[in-house]
Amino acid sequence: SACSQPLEPDYDVASKGGEHAEDSLHSGTWDWHSYILNGKRNEKFAARCPKTAQVVDDLEKEGMLFGTPFGFCFFSTLHGKSAIKAHSGPMNLRLRMHLPLVVPKSKDASSPSPNNNTQDSKPRPTTGIRVADQTREWHEGSSVVLDDSYVHEVWNDSEESRILFLLDLWHPDVRIEEREKIRNMFDYAQGKGWIGASK
Repeated sequence: SACSQPLEPDYDVASKGGEHAEDSLHSGTWDWHSYILNGKRNEKFAARCPKTAQVVDDLEKEGMLFGTPFGFCFFSTLHGKSAIKAHSGPMNLRLRMHLPLVVPKSKDASSPSPNNNTQDSKPRPTTGIRVADQTREWHEGSSVVLDDSYVHEVWNDSEESRILFLLDLWHPDVRIEEREKIRNMFDYAQGKGWIGASK
């Protein structure tokens, strides 16, 4: 198994709201089990999920991991009858990968998809994500990669929990030399106390 011991939620999403601290972002129950939170590693996670941590560390060695104070990597558990409101990420320098691990079985949904796309008149999936005008249903083991700077929302209308592994990666349009300059800029801003906790 990827984790040697059970994990307890390590981030109070209800009070902090992720990158959206000014407002509670969800209804129902949403738990985070973080390896990387605002660019900082949680060593408890690495001790309890060594294989998962190693894969993420290898991505960093390859230069793919979004290593800034806006970088996240965590197990996201959205419990039944819960939703994450429409919101957008703070920048388009990263892509966010969702790897679904546990997805409740879809039932015949009755509510239409909340898209502006008139060609997409399929019912909204029981558990899914909408990014801009595209709605997707997760499938266990098949990743979904999105630019979270677009408005997006998530829901789980089932009675069961949906669990995915979320990981921030550099947007492929950001060149290697730009990544280093961006990291330096964030380090400088963090050192001045303009963002996050200073070093």
